[in-house]
Amino acid sequence: MCIMGKPLNKAFENLGKGGYGGVWAPLFCRSGSLLHEQVMDAGEAWRIALEEASATLPLAREDIDLLRDFGELLGKSDRDMQQAVLAMEKEKVSVMERKAKEEAETTGKLYRNLGALLGAAAVILLI
Repeated sequence: MCIMGKPLNKAFENLGKGGYGGVWAPLFCRSGSLLHEQVMDAGEAWRIALEEASATLPLAREDIDLLRDFGELLGKSDRDMQQAVLAMEKEKVSVMERKAKEEAETTGKLYRNLGALLGAAAVILLI
């Protein structure tokens, strides 16, 4: 499978080596090398690389499962369908990001309030 005239393994490797890979760089590099080295489809390479990198990614299990489902759709349809799938997955990732931000905000408030309460309890115990 090719994307913009490049084989998919090269596209993955370019994503991994480029400055926009971030924490995803090892995942893209590994997917690209698996596609290059072994005879497998893009979805299988993505799944294997995701399993290997899941311990280092700051994601919940449900997020990893969503990414695994995305990998199953890689390379299984024509160009227009792939673009539709990518748009749908982009929306899902946006929802995940909003949910994570809300959860971080809620957890942050909880810890701040807990710290204030523990401080007040320590003052009361010292009095």
